[in-house]
Amino acid sequence: MSTPQPSTIPSVRADRARIQDLGGAVLAGGETEDLLDLLLHSARTDLAARNALLVMPLTAESWSVELVDGPDAAELLGAEIPPDSATGAALHRADADVLEAIEDLELGAQPPRALVGVVDAAEHGLGALAVLRPADGTPFTAADRERLDALAGLLALTLRAPTLGVSSEIDDERGRIARDLHDLAIQELFAVGMELEALVDSLEAPGMTPSNARIRSSVATSVQGVENAVAQIRQIVQSLRRERTEATLTEQLRHEVGLATAGLGFVPSMRLPPHPAEMDAELPPEIAEDVVAVVRECLANAARHAHATAVAVSVSVFSEGVDRVVQVNVSDNGRGIDPTVRRRSGLANISSRARRHSGWVDALGLEPGTMISWRVTLPPTS
Repeated sequence: MSTPQPSTIPSVRADRARIQDLGGAVLAGGETEDLLDLLLHSARTDLAARNALLVMPLTAESWSVELVDGPDAAELLGAEIPPDSATGAALHRADADVLEAIEDLELGAQPPRALVGVVDAAEHGLGALAVLRPADGTPFTAADRERLDALAGLLALTLRAPTLGVSSEIDDERGRIARDLHDLAIQELFAVGMELEALVDSLEAPGMTPSNARIRSSVATSVQGVENAVAQIRQIVQSLRRERTEATLTEQLRHEVGLATAGLGFVPSMRLPPHPAEMDAELPPEIAEDVVAVVRECLANAARHAHATAVAVSVSVFSEGVDRVVQVNVSDNGRGIDPTVRRRSGLANISSRARRHSGWVDALGLEPGTMISWRVTLPPTS
């Protein structure tokens, strides 16, 4: 993926703003059908396609076009994807790479040019978002691929939202979290802001340059205030983890990816094993907790430092000799790790979570971007 040129930066920012708006609409809730219609319409118009369609499973062995936005809706709606076609086989095998490489959807006598993205809708099954142009239409670009993947992620969040079970109890919990954040962390950060504002005012005032001791004292006070706020936020997060122990590893990972959308400005892609429930059952709780923490830390680092336009999360469990191994890869197409930065607390935290299980972590340079690869060996089963 090429680095955006200066002339394309306003377009990239507009794309991010658009995805942020759509992500906000999804996270705010609403009627599922309305949100699906909104996302499909956005896919068609934003990608200059003739039709946009959502493919969902009919049974474990068959898929059909469930929703269509475009002039050919009457013809395409309800069309089945042949199980022996490339698309049907890729959906059956949950093979995202094949799906993304498909250029022709088997619909009608003259297959259109297609761009296809995976929609992982949890208990709804694996589906696909496709945008279609005429067979002789303009080819899709890498930027189109990024936009489609982001919209496919939002579709997946929309389809899973009704299963989250929002209730008055959850509303009460949200209220408690908001109060804790306001009364503890936000007030601490507000005090830090006032301290730094006073320092800036004194630096700008003519004839009143503060002493080095005054500057050092103000900065030290501010640093301590930030550390206090971070500690308070961590306590709030820890309380949430204790109260939500019933969530599976897969649910927690999907939750982290959903939360990262606002900070990144797009939906990260995530790839899990074909049967995630088996991974949930196989990983011990202490390793599952670290897997979630590693994904969370990597997504936060990408949002803060990478300036990326795409982030991919992959969690896999596989056999290596007589051992079973879990591996987490988080890659982005951002600006990479700055070699002049010596203090990388995020990477240190990830490394410590690997060492406690006798595992390891690598930070690999990409062209462009970075991949963090974290892996540990699972303890033998009795």
